[in-house]
Amino acid sequence: MSTAEPLIAIENLRVQFTQEGQKAFALRGIDISFYKDEIHGLVGESGSGKTVTAMSIMGLLPRPAAKLLSGSIRYEGKELLSLSEDELRRYRGNKIAMVFQEPAKYLNPAFTVGEQIREMVMLHMGLDRSQADARARELLGLVGLGEDGRVLGAYPHELSSGMKQRAMIAIAISCNPDFLIADEPTTSLDVTLQLQILKLLRRLKNMKRMGMLFISHDLSVIKEIADRVSVIYAGKIVESASKARLFEHPMHPYTRLLLMSIPDARRRGKRLAAIAGQVLEAREDPQGCVFAPRCPMAKELCSGESPKLIAHEPGHMSACHFAEEAWNL
Repeated sequence: MSTAEPLIAIENLRVQFTQEGQKAFALRGIDISFYKDEIHGLVGESGSGKTVTAMSIMGLLPRPAAKLLSGSIRYEGKELLSLSEDELRRYRGNKIAMVFQEPAKYLNPAFTVGEQIREMVMLHMGLDRSQADARARELLGLVGLGEDGRVLGAYPHELSSGMKQRAMIAIAISCNPDFLIADEPTTSLDVTLQLQILKLLRRLKNMKRMGMLFISHDLSVIKEIADRVSVIYAGKIVESASKARLFEHPMHPYTRLLLMSIPDARRRGKRLAAIAGQVLEAREDPQGCVFAPRCPMAKELCSGESPKLIAHEPGHMSACHFAEEAWNL
């Protein structure tokens, strides 16, 4: 884990959604930090709070449905949650950018790819039309879409899924952000395209020395790209470590069971593990550990007291009262 100051630091972030009088807890106290020149993988099941974490950083939570109950999000020490919408716009694109899961939903079908890139750089970087056009060609070349103008003048519906995702990445990095959020950018792509996008993102991160949050539900994808990994469950970070340490020696029962549920040549001949029970209901906000109802190691303490996310060894944090025993599962 880096000893430098984090680029983005999130502390005790709690987010609640209300719809038709029903309350749902999306985040139940997130603690996580991101560093420059590091790809931080955030992995968890659907509904665990991955995208809500990303949208909180971007200041894009839907209002009034989403309510911030507590917490802090600091960018280079600056509290983002206290900024006005106008102030936040100066951070989005310039400092923090996002690649969304399904680019077809976020690329405007009425404008060409070139027009959408030009709009970004003219708005945020103050470039004139000619400079913006040159910048758009440069960016499309950088993400492997060529600089010959073909994609520049194409509409989103004229592009394949992989090309749409590359175009979305070009827009996201157009203003040279310090931090890039990639929210499941490979989910809808086949394996070959997945690898191409992962290689592209790592190359861009190395070239521009960005910090990156890479969100996925797929541990194999996280293992391919991340430098550090945090595991989220029911709106709580339950473990965080370097990629090598987390995959070799998980300290939380949930992480351990997740790893045992995917094929591994080292366990050939053994049955894949299954996690019994159901994910915690969103309307529940238990006093104890969020994973306790499904945990095979749970004891009375687990139901009555929520474990803190603490370092059990340098750079390896786990929120489990019995973290040292997880390896015995």
